[in-house]
Amino acid sequence: MKQISRIWSQAAGLTLWNSSILLFLLGVSVRLAFIAVAHPYNDLSRYELERTAISLARTGIYGNPYAIPTGPTAHVSPGYTVILAGIFHLFGEGKTGEIVKEVVSASVTSLGFAFLPFAADRVLRDANLGVVAGMICALFPWKPMVQIDGDWETPYTALFLTLLVPITIELWRRKTFSLRNAVAHGLLWGLALLFASVLLPLLPVLALVGWWFLRGGATGRYLRFVAVELLVACLCLLPWVVRNERALGSPIATRSNLGLELRVSNNDDATPDQLANLLLGVYDKYHPLQNVGEAKRVRQLGEVEYNKWANAQARDWIRSHPKRFLALTVGRIKDFWFYPDPSKLKAIFGDLTAVLGLIGLLQVWKREEMNGAALTGVLLVYSAPSYLIHVGARQRLPIDWLLVLLSVAAVAALIRRFSARETLTA
Repeated sequence: MKQISRIWSQAAGLTLWNSSILLFLLGVSVRLAFIAVAHPYNDLSRYELERTAISLARTGIYGNPYAIPTGPTAHVSPGYTVILAGIFHLFGEGKTGEIVKEVVSASVTSLGFAFLPFAADRVLRDANLGVVAGMICALFPWKPMVQIDGDWETPYTALFLTLLVPITIELWRRKTFSLRNAVAHGLLWGLALLFASVLLPLLPVLALVGWWFLRGGATGRYLRFVAVELLVACLCLLPWVVRNERALGSPIATRSNLGLELRVSNNDDATPDQLANLLLGVYDKYHPLQNVGEAKRVRQLGEVEYNKWANAQARDWIRSHPKRFLALTVGRIKDFWFYPDPSKLKAIFGDLTAVLGLIGLLQVWKREEMNGAALTGVLLVYSAPSYLIHVGARQRLPIDWLLVLLSVAAVAALIRRFSARETLTA
């Protein structure tokens, strides 16, 4: 207990800025060491986002994410895809480009750790909790390949959540609903949505949570703030919507692949686990990335119509197999929060942060209901799509930082309670 108290005192001695720099450097160093030792850049397997980036870099076409060329796509969000296309254009599609891609991904991941003291200061009013949580995240690469490989936009999703959640709560607390803040907040949301369309449902949910707790004197100013914020976010998405209308014939504001993912995840062969589905041949049978016949169907129908067809196929299967669908859904809920990682240590860490995170969330509710409601909304809304679509190691990563932070808060409260008892006994 004394050693823990000493570590806590040392963390308290760091300024917010210094602790953030330290966390970033630690996170980058550990992950660069992993790259140097494990050589993940030797694996040049390409998935939908990378294939789209390669097509963009080679031909200028934002498309062709599957086994054969299928034309323009909205399967992946544009933000990170454009960055990756730039990396491939400048450094090539071989090992050099792969190394640069992994270094960039490791840096973005570590930048998220650097913001944890800021997030803890705004959300929990104790930056030291963020320092400890950041140390844990930086030094223990629980999901190293998801954080490093750069195959998906997952590190960017985590980074934007680490910024958006504390900034939103701080705006509510201070009631700084100026036009300038509305524009800035809308721009941040718009940029986040261009990288991670999965965050879109969270924007109106958080707006409603804020309205509920700010009813009264600030209601008018808050509603004007939200209106401007939403307008700016929509304007940020407008070029993507216009592009999709022209390229695909549909004004898609997010991504086009929902029907495809529902069909791959809900069928006679599916399991709740994404990795198991890959190993058992479900992808080979249903996904146009692995199945050339499915890719030809995409090219024949067009991506939008293909996803409508796949969505209808998935819905028909769900209606005719309600018990099986329920079992898959329950399994996906379990796997999202308690993922069966092959590594026992990582599985225990994930399970522990899920349980302790819930305890920490309950403590936040007791102290500040508004903050508790905001964090609950984030956890529930972000996780909801994964209950319908198979779950892999990367699905929970964007909220892992929050679960670790809440876990640290729960443990810190327990330490304070024991310290108080020891003092009373003395």
